[in-house]
Amino acid sequence: MEKERLTYLRPLSGERDEDYLHRLCAEKDRWPSFKNQDAWVTFFEQLPTISNSKSHLDQDSVSLSTADKIESTQFESLKQKAMDLGPWKKGPFNLFGIEIDAEWRSDFKWTRLSNALGSLEGKSVLDIGCNNGYFMFRALGAGAQFVLGIDPVLPCMHQFNFINHFVKSPKVHFELWGVEDVKAFKNSFDVILHMGIIYHHRHPLEQLIDIREALKPGGTAIIETIGIPGKDPVALFPEDRYAGMKNVYFVPTLSCLLNWAHKSQFINIEVVDDTLTTTDEQRPTEWANKNSLEHALDPNDPLKTIEGYPAPRRMMIKVQKK
Repeated sequence: MEKERLTYLRPLSGERDEDYLHRLCAEKDRWPSFKNQDAWVTFFEQLPTISNSKSHLDQDSVSLSTADKIESTQFESLKQKAMDLGPWKKGPFNLFGIEIDAEWRSDFKWTRLSNALGSLEGKSVLDIGCNNGYFMFRALGAGAQFVLGIDPVLPCMHQFNFINHFVKSPKVHFELWGVEDVKAFKNSFDVILHMGIIYHHRHPLEQLIDIREALKPGGTAIIETIGIPGKDPVALFPEDRYAGMKNVYFVPTLSCLLNWAHKSQFINIEVVDDTLTTTDEQRPTEWANKNSLEHALDPNDPLKTIEGYPAPRRMMIKVQKK
């Protein structure tokens, strides 16, 4: 059984540290037992099977529909189960008419990155810090042949499993792995998405080098981060919190981010986006935490965080492995 655990990785090219990954799976597969595994097993066993369902993964809201009428009691039960899985940070999703209005309008970001990436037809994709899999499902809808998402957060895995219970795709896979585990892959992926992760870790260059190594020769990565304005190649290192977040380390200027990419030996480095984060894209909803971007900014000066630092921008670059 242990050897079968990772057979889904066989379509990937390149090299993998199989011993490392098996040890990692043995550890992470025990995690749900720390959070009342029996309750989650029952939760998913009780999910209904919706007949004649159809996935719509190529539009702003990852959606599922059915030609058959869903009874009102089943609809309300399904909606309650979806709410029980909250808060939902990434979206939007539409589950048979249930609008899951997540904190982030992730479709805004998908539009920016998909325009830069071009066709994903037949490609292998790794989404680092994938949250509930919104971008994974969008990649699948764009023609990706293999999508692996990693995020060491159990609620994210449960939300992904909830959506994929109805999508029923064998092409998307979720693991409770972190960015530090990308080092187990060499020359494996056509595309890597690394969005909203780099500033949460102490070693930005180590992350970028591991990403470069995991890409196939000629492969492409999208690197996206919060950043600060300024022309100098510097990074803010907050004393404690930044925009209310405690686990923030290096917040770069755009030129600093570009230098990180150069130092990590990427080629064909392009700026995809550099804009101030707005409350149109990140906001509180009934499906998400009530605290959002608006609560992280100085109420008297929205260009500053509540700590007095420059307000976060979203910076996105496209890079390539030689």
